[in-house]
Amino acid sequence: MSWHAQRSIYRDSTDLVYVERYSDKIAVAQPITLTMIEQERFSVIAEPTLVLRGNQGQELMQALWDCGLRPNDGAGSGAQAQALQKHIAFAERIADGLLARMKP
Repeated sequence: MSWHAQRSIYRDSTDLVYVERYSDKIAVAQPITLTMIEQERFSVIAEPTLVLRGNQGQELMQALWDCGLRPNDGAGSGAQAQALQKHIAFAERIADGLLARMKP
């Protein structure tokens, strides 16, 4: 099972595809359709639009992240902050090494 996400600048959209692989075939999720129902005072929605089991939600979030989508409030994940800190430390080591070579 895997989620695939792609940003489409021509349609101003994010395209999602869900695929499950089997031995010699794949199963591909089909587009969601909307059904009109009468709005009643006590209407109940019997089934959710989508059920994500196990780590499927995390896989969906990762696919969206990989195609460039980020939270609106700019909050990043702990992993993102840690990766940024490692990158900064690496850049500092490179800069320090280059500056040390330039000293007479």
